[in-house]
Amino acid sequence: MQAHQLRPPLGSKHARKRSGRGNASGHGTYSGKGSKGQKARAGSKPRRFFEGGQTRLFKALPSRRGFTNFSRIEYSPVNLDDLNRFEAGAEVTPELLKERGVLRSVRKPVKVLASGEITKALTVRANRFSLAAKEKIEAAGGTVIETDERKDHEGKRERRAVRRAAKVVKGSKAKAASGKQEAEAEAEAPEAKTEAAEADTEEADVGDSE
Repeated sequence: MQAHQLRPPLGSKHARKRSGRGNASGHGTYSGKGSKGQKARAGSKPRRFFEGGQTRLFKALPSRRGFTNFSRIEYSPVNLDDLNRFEAGAEVTPELLKERGVLRSVRKPVKVLASGEITKALTVRANRFSLAAKEKIEAAGGTVIETDERKDHEGKRERRAVRRAAKVVKGSKAKAASGKQEAEAEAEAPEAKTEAAEADTEEADVGDSE
């Protein structure tokens, strides 16, 4: 085989599209631009994603709506019907609810809702109670113990705000101290200049006397 016999593999090379070279070329008349219209003309063309003036697709899609509430607390709901499986006089806690299969996990705080009726006097310990659930439990002779984790969350926010305020106060004090030092330096500068001028005058007097 010689160099002039080398050929590229079939399908790897294609003939150049020679538009506008007559109908015999297969790309004549409209030169692959279709028949008339804005995009067949020379010059400017529609912007990207232009859809003829109708509402653009990406504006019609339900995106970027609402927001994520970073301080939202999600509760695991427990209905009053779920509490009837416990014996009368029992103390119901989130750990016991998980043990009996009412809750999958105790990572989230628990909120007791008023769906259904309670027929036993129970001591229910949870993070939150709806007003109706609290009334029904107490009407059945039970006791409600609320351990609200939102207070801990609010306490963290308060402590964070106190730390931020302390940083701001510390920064303002440091700035005031640096400003005071600069003012003292500026006040001392004229005195130093005066002393230097007096020293120069004394040296000049000594030179004249000599």
